[in-house]
Amino acid sequence: MKYIENCTVNKNEKIIDDIYRMELKSNKIVKDSKAGQFLEIKVNNLNYPLLRRPISINEINLDENLLVIYYKTVGKGTKILSQVKKGEKLSVVGPLGNGFDTSYEGLNIGIVGGGIGIAPLVELAKSLYQKNNVNIYLGFNDKPYLINRLNELSNIVKVSTVSGSYGYKGFITEVLEKDIKEGNLDLLYACGPKGMLKKIKDIAKEFNIRCQVSLEERMGCGIGACLGCSIEVNGQMKKVCVDGPVFWSNEVNLDE
Repeated sequence: MKYIENCTVNKNEKIIDDIYRMELKSNKIVKDSKAGQFLEIKVNNLNYPLLRRPISINEINLDENLLVIYYKTVGKGTKILSQVKKGEKLSVVGPLGNGFDTSYEGLNIGIVGGGIGIAPLVELAKSLYQKNNVNIYLGFNDKPYLINRLNELSNIVKVSTVSGSYGYKGFITEVLEKDIKEGNLDLLYACGPKGMLKKIKDIAKEFNIRCQVSLEERMGCGIGACLGCSIEVNGQMKKVCVDGPVFWSNEVNLDE
């Protein structure tokens, strides 16, 4: 069930460069949320920007009724969001979308993230690591974040940066492919830019590994009304905001 809820901002802090972390106090949305779902947030009480901003759920804290999100300031809406103070209220719609299938047990699992697509991997790892062997692969352009938290939720975390400032210099898909060749993974999860997801889809197909991908399509309404995030799945057009954002990689067309 989804709700419209006025959530109180508990924290809103800059992590690195243009990446921010926010905690939202929630009484309704938090109780029905799961890994891979997202929120639509009205960034202020004015009529501009008109559209809410879709932001993935990073972590669900039921003990304190908190929803944690990470977001990147890329436009006017997220810039306004970065200036919101503790104690202010934001209108939030959620939880939205279909999240990851985390029902698996006893598997060797690889979780792959790139850029701001790393944010939703925390709740995903929380849902999996006590029942599976979880290896996490994180790709950044330059400065990493969330590594310490994800280290707590996995057997191993491997990091790459394009700049070479931290970890392996290059793309994280190169690290993933090397590990698959040397070992064994039963299942992959991935979230990040489309180019990365396309490469992971190819790797999953080559090595016959099932793979769930979470797409970062632009979502105008978040409820399936505007059709702006349509994508081909099994030969039919689906809406990322309603039918996704998580799909099986072998079913979704990432070549558009």
